[in-house]
Amino acid sequence: MGRPQHDLRAVTDGLYGRRPVAPRRGDESLRDDSHRPDGVQSIYRRLVEHSRDSFLVIDGNGLIVFCNPAAKTLFGGTVENLQGRHFGLPFGPDGASTPIELVTPDGQPQFLEMSASAVSWHGDTATLVVLSDVTNRRERETLTEIHTAALETAANGVFITDRAGKIKWVNDALAQMTGYTKDELLEMNADQIKSGDGGAADTGAITAQLNAGKPWRGRVISRRKNGESYTAEETTTPISDSAGRWSYFVSVQEDISERLRTQDQLVRLSKYDSLTGLPNRNQFMDRLQAALVRADRVGAAVAVMVMDLDNFKAINNSLGHAAGDVVIKTVAERVSKLMRTTDTLARLGGGDFGILLENVTDMAAASRTVRRILDCFRLPIKVEGQLLKIGASLGIAAYPKDDTQPAALMRQAELAMYQAKAQGGHAFKYFDRDMDADIRQRVQLESDLRRAIDNGELWLAYQPQLDLVSRRIVGAEALIRWTHPTRGLVGPGDFIPLAESCGLILPIGDWIIREICRQSMEFTRAGLPDLQLGFNVSGVQFRQRDLFQQVMSSLNRTGLPVQALDIEITETVAMERGGLAQENVDRLTAAGISISMDDFGTGYSSLSNLQTFPVRRLKVDASFVRGIGQNRDDEKIVEAVVRLGQSLGLTVVAEGVESSGQMDFLKDRDCDEIQGFLLSKPLPPTDFIRFVENFHH
Repeated sequence: MGRPQHDLRAVTDGLYGRRPVAPRRGDESLRDDSHRPDGVQSIYRRLVEHSRDSFLVIDGNGLIVFCNPAAKTLFGGTVENLQGRHFGLPFGPDGASTPIELVTPDGQPQFLEMSASAVSWHGDTATLVVLSDVTNRRERETLTEIHTAALETAANGVFITDRAGKIKWVNDALAQMTGYTKDELLEMNADQIKSGDGGAADTGAITAQLNAGKPWRGRVISRRKNGESYTAEETTTPISDSAGRWSYFVSVQEDISERLRTQDQLVRLSKYDSLTGLPNRNQFMDRLQAALVRADRVGAAVAVMVMDLDNFKAINNSLGHAAGDVVIKTVAERVSKLMRTTDTLARLGGGDFGILLENVTDMAAASRTVRRILDCFRLPIKVEGQLLKIGASLGIAAYPKDDTQPAALMRQAELAMYQAKAQGGHAFKYFDRDMDADIRQRVQLESDLRRAIDNGELWLAYQPQLDLVSRRIVGAEALIRWTHPTRGLVGPGDFIPLAESCGLILPIGDWIIREICRQSMEFTRAGLPDLQLGFNVSGVQFRQRDLFQQVMSSLNRTGLPVQALDIEITETVAMERGGLAQENVDRLTAAGISISMDDFGTGYSSLSNLQTFPVRRLKVDASFVRGIGQNRDDEKIVEAVVRLGQSLGLTVVAEGVESSGQMDFLKDRDCDEIQGFLLSKPLPPTDFIRFVENFHH
């Protein structure tokens, strides 16, 4: 319960409501100092008159017989109409300080400290009252208490040190972070919680920066009580004392060890295949580029090979992906043993491998290596109690004979591999210029694709997305399909890369945007709940200046709200900082459109990419989800991606969920949404409407 508040006017008897007692002659100044020298009297008088504190003399009847100008200012009167008023505040013990809380006429609180002491006043005993306004000090103290409470409850570790590094104050978070008690930390020097393993900028430079009054920010390696090191982002700010010296330093630490571990996992994931540990396609292309530079310098030859396992898709379809994974790992182990230290074996995806042979003396040497590779397939592979006879087809392109560019060499090796497969498989072929039939087929497919846009052969299938908490369908991913008049259904993997290379991806992308907006309104008219429809926008289209206008025009034309769209970008697009891609993402996000990072974990993305691009959703790639319940490494990657998304406040969607076990695993890790064959395959619009209606009913 607080102290009673006194009305400022009531303190002096209403000030204007009672007749004043005439002041005694000579009461215009505080003195009973006839025995003092004149100079001393003058000094005392000036001190009282010019003091910021209010001085009042109260006689034995409780009447004010003297007050200085400060008292007049405090009580809002004049010296004349204050003198003779009754003083309404109770005194404390002689010499003691009493806190007083007043209320000003405008209702504001005012805090005073009052001291009273007996004095002689013209031969009579009186009381000298001194009132000091401490309102500003009280406000500063309150703010200090608030700041202290905020620091005490902060999630990051906070500690204050003096110039010698002695810890003077810590919060609970730092104690939890280091494992020491607060009392133990207060007996320590800041250097004692540093590991001494480096990890920060030069100590002398840091000290100089702080002594110049500038905050320092950087990364430090600290040590817990149990000896374990942890990495922290630290900000240290110098605080000056009353003399202007930088005497104290406030440091804030954020433990980023777990974040760094997650990022390391993702960096490795961007370069290596999680199933085999081999370099992935991106890493293979980097190594190929470097190998060509070295070969050009010394005039050496390089052999580029693409190997595809024969009938691998049939193994996956008949025995399941787990059996396929066993085959992939066994092949990787066998072929790896045949590689020299200068060679590279990579898994490009599915049943495809890349092989890079450097310093090839002649192509006959490359042929000998290929024959040894084919020989290693003579032994069957044991899968789930069955012995599987596996074959492989290889295509070879040579640098510099066939080409000098990495991408061209890869295309040529792939063409040669398809020729080997077309001739019965389990063989190898060198690229030659007579393989133009494939090129002619590509040209025909391109011509057909141009016609498909105008002939209405393209359509969108929708794969539902389930919220794991509400158990309701909350959205879908739109996937493009092509019904070819003679070839039948053509999957996007067969024509999207072609469309990107020949420029058709732009009109196709524009059609997708228009169609998904139109179809979303059809879903609404059919009575479906509000759904968010996601679709992938090609990196080529993201680099077009008119992408934002295309999206907004389709929204305005159909009346579809911006919240209904979710645009999926690849990690490759996310790496393009500062260009048109980022400009488009920023504009789309500012308009209220959701952005998802698709197939997260399969590219080069990092935390900095997620921070640069305003992503709202993170889609875990199906290749990792498929390993749940079978591959602990895949499970760890999925857990890491989910934790990363949670820490950044993103919605995490798992793709490729095919079993209830995978769904339960994801739900237990607080994954937000799932999509995959467990729910439904991608459906034509009418089937999708029926599915959602039946699911919710």
